[in-house]
Amino acid sequence: MGLSFADRRMLEDGVIRLGIGAQCAKRVGKKGDGAPRRSPDSEVPDLLSRFIDELLLWNRNTNLVSTNSPREIIVRHVFDSLSVCRLLKSVNGSILDIGSGAGFPAIPLAIVYRNLQVHAAERRHKRASFLRNAVLILGLENVSVLEKDVRDIKGTYDALLSRGVGDLSYLYKIGRALLREKAMIIAFKGKITEIEKEVSRLKAKTTDKDMHLSIQRVKVPHLEEEERNFVIIQTK
Repeated sequence: MGLSFADRRMLEDGVIRLGIGAQCAKRVGKKGDGAPRRSPDSEVPDLLSRFIDELLLWNRNTNLVSTNSPREIIVRHVFDSLSVCRLLKSVNGSILDIGSGAGFPAIPLAIVYRNLQVHAAERRHKRASFLRNAVLILGLENVSVLEKDVRDIKGTYDALLSRGVGDLSYLYKIGRALLREKAMIIAFKGKITEIEKEVSRLKAKTTDKDMHLSIQRVKVPHLEEEERNFVIIQTK
């Protein structure tokens, strides 16, 4: 299978435009002498390409994503997932991807941040099976797949990410107990008008004075015409 030449070039271009080499790859880990450990320049796009191949293979029989177009997957899933990299500069421990589905954003982030512990929570068996298979094929030792409902997860994390959970008030309700001190929830969202409605509902349902909420606009390569935003909820 494999990506076409044009799709591979798009993938490499998007990785560069997102600042992966300059921004994220510097934080993939440290050598024994404390110096930043960087992956070879081609490793990130190579692994992303292999992940997309495996996703397309499984998607024939399992409804993982709504498209079989490599270009659509690259733009709407891979680039969208990696657009959060700039917000993870201060995260040093572990992240939890709530409702990971086909592995977005968990798998692309684990490919970039090789020494960051990424936990992909997915309660649906077929999707969890795909995630375990992808982790094995890609050799991602920094990923664990949690085949369970997020409400049954124990432990705490430095960051909770969500592309699939809907309303902010529900996300905060199920995620608050999983946050460490000075941790954050990052929700991938679309139009600001819809976000404002969700924020209003969240504020009406919580009296948590330790909650700090902000909204940041993001530009996803090749998706600039669509409005994309992050809602960031931080705790003290």
